[in-house]
Amino acid sequence: MSVLSLFDGMSCGQIALSRIGANVGNYYASEIDKNAIKVTKYNYPNTQHLGDVIKWREWDIDWESIDLLIGGSPCQDFSILKVFNGETQQGYGLKGVKSKLFYTYLEILSHLREVNPKIEFLLENVKMKKESEASLNKYLGVKGVHINSEVLSFQRRPRIYWSNIIFDQPKDKNISFQDYKSTDDRLLLEAATNKTPSRYSMWNEGLGRTNIKSCKNVTLSDKVGCLTVKQDRAPNSGLVEYKDFCRYLTREELELAQTVPVGYTKCLSYRQAQAVLGNGWTVDVIAHILKNSSSIPNNIMVK
Repeated sequence: MSVLSLFDGMSCGQIALSRIGANVGNYYASEIDKNAIKVTKYNYPNTQHLGDVIKWREWDIDWESIDLLIGGSPCQDFSILKVFNGETQQGYGLKGVKSKLFYTYLEILSHLREVNPKIEFLLENVKMKKESEASLNKYLGVKGVHINSEVLSFQRRPRIYWSNIIFDQPKDKNISFQDYKSTDDRLLLEAATNKTPSRYSMWNEGLGRTNIKSCKNVTLSDKVGCLTVKQDRAPNSGLVEYKDFCRYLTREELELAQTVPVGYTKCLSYRQAQAVLGNGWTVDVIAHILKNSSSIPNNIMVK
């Protein structure tokens, strides 16, 4: 099969396809973030990078051969709640600058439908205002399905998935953060926080999120919060007790929260890894959806 991935990030879609045993001949990826591209090239060197999605009409690819279109257009403007400098504001919906890239996804999907009426697609985005969700349902011709990553990982990550692939809700695996908490001294030290005023505010003496500048204490929790691009912002995925203060999630914990293979981001610095993982997909959710693709044999199951 041939796949076109828009806003490919660190290629979580490619991990998911590998995980379900899909036979991918060509994997075309549109991405502009240099660190995300670096991770993809490190793990999947045969990826065919296309560059900026805005320039899609210039791409020299065999459009008719594409079997599957996937992507998660930038979500900041769609999000019900946005946080700027510690203050919560409403997202802009379809009127936002970044959400306009959804229309680019739609243009490409329309083009693919013209050359291949059997094209399958998957679009992921955040939980958003009902009117925005209803608009996306109308544009895409399918109703978005709400899945929270917590059923397949130890991360709470509510997302909406639009696809013409028929799939059901995944069964809850009851995965607990406590079973995956890191004990590697090197990783723990890397994730340790400095005792600055902002970190003191985030830790809030371990009392949890009692105000907009504090973060959840997930030391004993079964689930962590939604991974974000920067862990030194409130709210984030959560803080863990460490020595006489606290730490962020380790690189390994971040990878496991997204059900990404451990070591997948080792070509990046810890801070760079936080960003690409925060922007990524929960791989096992994508694998659950894509295993039902008509381009993949029915007897293949997620490993």
